This record gives sequence, C-alpha cells and structure tokens, in this order.
Amino acid sequence: MRINKTLIWDYDFKGRYETEEFRKWYIGRVLSSGTIQDLRGIGINTIKEYLPILNLSQKIRKFWEWYFKYADTH
Repeated sequence: MRINKTLIWDYDFKGRYETEEFRKWYIGRVLSSGTIQDLRGIGINTIKEYLPILNLSQKIRKFWEWYFKYADTH
C-alpha cells in the first residue's frame, strides 16, 4: 500500500506503517480525504475488505456501501 504522507501530516507514526492499526486508520483517512491516486494506491479490493471495520462518517460509509452494491450488480 502506497502511503501519501500529506494525509498523515497531523500524526507521528514514526515509520510504523506496517501495523494493522495504522492500516485501518489510513484507509479511513483516504476514503474521507484522499485523492483518486490515494484510492488507487490502496486498491479497490482492500477498500472492500476493510470497509466493515473502518471508523467512517455515515455519509462516507453509505457512499462506499452504495458503490460496492452497484459495482457488484454491474
């Protein structure tokens, strides 16, 4: 997973990017504030896998649930 350090400017992870805790937090950050390049850096399959356990706003969660529901039917 490619990390965009401009998305984590407000946290000091001291290079601990390999932890599960960071991974969940970072994916949520990308879904809330990332660019299309950030989304590509994570990958759609990873987003789908982690979506149920991410701490997201209701608006962001509903969008991604809609997206995967639509994508799965087309």
